[in-house]
Parts: sequence; C-alpha cells; structure tokens
Amino acid sequence: MSDLSFLHRLFRRRRGWTALAYLLLALTWTAAIALLALSGWFITAAGLAGAGLLLGLDLFTPSAGIRAAALLRTLARYGERVVGHEAVLRVLADLRSASFTAIARLPLEAQRRMRSGDLQQRLIADIDTLDGVPLRITGPLAAAALAVLGAAALAGWLAPWPAPLLIAGAAGLTLAASVLAARAGQARSRALVERRARERVALLDYFGGLADLLAYRRTGPYRADLERREREQAGAVLLQERVALGADQAVQALVALSALAMLALALGWHEDGLVSAPVAVLLALMTLGLNEALSSLPGALWRSGESLQAASRLRRLGVAPTDASAAPVQSSARSGDLPADAAVKVEELAVGFAEHPPLAAGLAFVLEIGQPLVIHGASGRGKTTLLETLAGERPPLRGSVMLGGRRLEQWPEAVRYRAIGYLPQQTALLDDTVATNLRLGLPELPDQRLWEALETVELAAALRREGSGLAYRTGERGRRLSGGQARRLALARLLLREPPVVLLDEPFAGLDAPLERRILERITPWLEDRRVGLVTHAPDRLPAEWNRLAIAPGGQ
Repeated sequence: MSDLSFLHRLFRRRRGWTALAYLLLALTWTAAIALLALSGWFITAAGLAGAGLLLGLDLFTPSAGIRAAALLRTLARYGERVVGHEAVLRVLADLRSASFTAIARLPLEAQRRMRSGDLQQRLIADIDTLDGVPLRITGPLAAAALAVLGAAALAGWLAPWPAPLLIAGAAGLTLAASVLAARAGQARSRALVERRARERVALLDYFGGLADLLAYRRTGPYRADLERREREQAGAVLLQERVALGADQAVQALVALSALAMLALALGWHEDGLVSAPVAVLLALMTLGLNEALSSLPGALWRSGESLQAASRLRRLGVAPTDASAAPVQSSARSGDLPADAAVKVEELAVGFAEHPPLAAGLAFVLEIGQPLVIHGASGRGKTTLLETLAGERPPLRGSVMLGGRRLEQWPEAVRYRAIGYLPQQTALLDDTVATNLRLGLPELPDQRLWEALETVELAAALRREGSGLAYRTGERGRRLSGGQARRLALARLLLREPPVVLLDEPFAGLDAPLERRILERITPWLEDRRVGLVTHAPDRLPAEWNRLAIAPGGQ
C-alpha cells in the first residue's frame, strides 16, 4: 500500500462528512466571489443611474442579493469549519485507536527498539499532521475547482468566450504551480517530519537522563546538540513558511493581473456594446475574487510531503485504516478457538538477540499440568528472554516452541494471547481505577470476582482501608502504588484471565518473605491446574516438588 492509498483509505470512511465540508467551502468561496462582484456591479450601476446614464435601475434585487451573499458566506464558513473539523477529528480518533492497536500487537522486541519519543511522535504529532490533508489540500482543491467552474460559467453567460477562458487559464496556471510545488517540496517536507521526530527523541532522552548528566557534569554536549537540532528545525520550518508565503503572493499577483486583463477586455467589449458598464466591473471583480480560492493551494501542496511522510511512519507501525464496510473485529477473548490440549513443548531452543550469540541454547522441556517449571540462574543468562520467546514476543534463534502440537507462531494472534498469560518484569498499569486495570479485556467481570482476586494477592484490605476501594486510581505507571502493590495488582489481573498457560517473570518481586509465602500458598492450587513457567532468583522459596531448569553460563 502506498502512502497515497493509505490516506485515501483513511479518509474514505468519513467521506460523507468530508464531501459536505468541501461543498460548504466551495459555497463559501462562491458567495465571497458573488459578494465582491455583485457589490461592484451595484455600485457602478448606482453611480451611472445617479449621473443619468442608466435608467430603470432596480435597487431592491441587487441589494437583497448582496445581503444574501454576505449571510451565505458567513453561514457556509461556519458550517464548513464545524463539519470539516468534525470529520477530521473523527478520522484522527479512529486512527489513534488503530495506532494503539498496532503498537500493542508489536512483539516486545519490536516495541523496545522504538524510543519513547518516537512512539509519542507517531501517536501525537504524526497523526495531527494528517489533518492537513482534508483541511488544506484536498478540500481547498475540490472547493476551488467548483468555485472556478461557477465563475467561468457565469462569465461565459455574461460575456464573450475569452472571459471564461481567462478565468480557466488563471486557475490552470495556479494548479500547475501547485503541482510543481508539491513535487519540489515533498523531499524537504518529508525530511522536516523525520527531523522533528529525532528532535523529540533527543529531547526526551535528555530530560530522562538529566539527573545522571548533572551528576557527571555532561549536560553541555547534550544541550549543544539539542540547540543544533532546534536551529536546523527552525530553519527548515522558516523555509517552508517562506516558500508558502512566496507562492501565496505569486498567485495573488497572477489573479490581480488576470483581473486587470479581464477589466481591459470588458472595457473593450463595453465600447463595442457587448456588455454594460456594470457587467464589465462585475467581470473584473469576479476574477479578483478568485484570489481567496486559489492563493493557498501552492503553499499547501508544497507542504504535502509532511502528510505523506507522517502516513509512511504510521504505515511502518502496521497501522491499517478501519474500513466502515468491514465486519467488526471480534474481541481477542472471543475470537478463535483454543487448542484442545494447550501442551507447551520446547525442542532444541536457542534464545537471545539476532546480532549476538545465544544467551541460552539447547533447551528442551515440556510444561506439565501440575508441575510448574522453576527457571533460575544468574542475571544475564537469558531467563527473561526465554519467557519472552515462550510467550511469542521474541522469535527463537533456533529450535521451536510448540503449543498444542503446532509451532507457536502459526497460531493466530488472538488465540496466542488468550492461551498464554504472561507477567513480565515491568509492571504495566493504566492511569485509571483498580477496577479498570483488572477488567482489561474482560469488561463483564462482576465486582465480586475482582475482590476475590485482590484477596488472593492480599490487596483487598489495603484498598478498603484507603476508602475508594475498586475506584482507587493507580496513577501514571502505577505511581500511587508501591512497587510490590503494583506487582500484586498485575498478578491479580492475570489470575482473572484464567489462561491455560502461565508465564511469570519474578512474580513476587518487591514482597517480603512472609507475604510471598502467604500469596504463594493461595495461588499454588491455581498454578498447579495449569502449565506454568516461572522465573525467579530465589528458587529455594518455591515448593521443592516443582520442576527446576537452571540456565547455565553460555546456555549449556
């Protein structure tokens, strides 16, 4: 899919709204042209009538037309703003949802390769950049074409054939300049978007590591780098604005020359008796009125590369525009059938990073119901990487992971996420209530089930003492909870999912030994009813009858 086809599919879903916005914009510009032209006609006719050169002037019809054009322009402009922004905001809301979905579907390996600043750039700035497509490019193009056609048709009705030809010629020259501007400016516009993304990444990296930079007195080089990036970006933006302003002025000059040419032609036709004096003025002012419709086109198309590059960056995330005609996507908790026997078998598995030797190799085991597998070893030996591979978040370097007799990667994503419950080292919580965090993907769960899960991980009493209960807000990244409480809340969320395969990476991190023992006693029956792989640095704290897998140095 090309960037243009991506944009076409993106805005196609709201094409009814956008078409109405384009029509209202065309009506706005047509009313403005009519207001200017009719006012010139009326002033000229009134002056001639006052001088006794024009008899039988109807004062009421043209004055009513002027008032109607003024009101229509105001109402159409207001309607175009409301409808156009409504359409765009609906599209961008759909796109943000699709972008979050695409990012969530990325394996952890792919997510970690992306910097937080780059993710923010794609979810915020890149999506916002796309509002320029209907508001500043396609909409004005369509509306300008309608306004020019209306003006040319009226000129053809009132005057000889050179009049509509002159209007069409001015519009054609503007359109040609716009196309040339689009081609010439795309490379610069695309580079501007990429520089903007790199600048955001550098800025967030700087503030993220500011404490360490201050401690080691290394802020100077990083600050200088940020200032250099800012100067480059400001220079690029200034160039864009200068070109857009120059193109705007060039079109205004072209329209002004066209208006003068139309006036000269109209005066000649008046001398020949082909048009009246008021009509001659009307033709010239109607041509001049095209300025509003045409002047912004070259500058907007010069910057069209920004929207195309933003679309390209979103496409690389795997974002797919939602098609209104498509059937609704089923929830991952309902789509696809789980394997009848969710057996997990590992054969000659090597895990690690593609550009480095394996962290662990030659692994072969089966996750048995009733026999959780305790994975232990020194730090850096690949325990977490092994769990990520078993969860399907990282491809194996060699060997295979089988789920229900099929390779893990052959199962649909919805089935894999429903079959395997994974608790990673980093606890991920929404800045929302405890209930919302527990109900992720399972909105129908009653409060009683939530309280039971909280009782199991010994969080219920603390929430009741606090007073808000399930309505207690966890804060951004769970900052209103201690590390151990956030860990237990994530564990409770996993208990509620009831997956047949459970992978736990240091599930009791941040807990004291007595609390760990009590929670372990409560969840042991639940664990032994499933296929479990559990990473820990303290295997001696877990039941001795559970299976052990020690990750040795070099994976041997």
